[in-house]
Amino acid sequence: MNAQVGTNIMGVAGYQTLSATQGKAGFTVREVNGHFRHTSRNEAVVRFLGIVIILGAFIQHLVPDTVFGGNPAVTKVLLSVAFSCVGIALYSFAVRGHRSEIVFDPLRQDICISKLDRRGNLRLTKHIPLSQIKSIYVLKAETPGVPSKLRVKMMGDQPEISALRGPYEEIELMHRQLCRVIRIAQS
Repeated sequence: MNAQVGTNIMGVAGYQTLSATQGKAGFTVREVNGHFRHTSRNEAVVRFLGIVIILGAFIQHLVPDTVFGGNPAVTKVLLSVAFSCVGIALYSFAVRGHRSEIVFDPLRQDICISKLDRRGNLRLTKHIPLSQIKSIYVLKAETPGVPSKLRVKMMGDQPEISALRGPYEEIELMHRQLCRVIRIAQS
């Protein structure tokens, strides 16, 4: 146990972008809401635009028929379907979650990577057994100010998964802690 005051489980004071907890169920790391507030704001704006486009799909029925060429009824229906599809696609993209969480479960011997919405609720979840993981590594950003990524490389032809984002130092420390917890659980 860490006896220092004001530090997290890794002994690092002043953690800014990640939140780590270790309990009976395993090891959990999630991106902190405060650091990714711009992502949350962008999510709200895109969600609002999706709703406006969906409403616009039906408001155009109030426009006089003389504005539309050809058969106005067919044109209005096609425009409604097109605007509704675009609005629903935008809205579903916005609510899918843009912050990440990774959970290691030592009992099931798997890693669960989830997307979190603005309220911290889980949206998309993917369980990956440790036997399917080839490696876990840190992808350092080439440009200053761009967050580094904790990546999970899968066996076979499956694409790599970005599990967490943040400053290189924090991601590297989290990578070490996660690998240490996995090694302890496997021994």
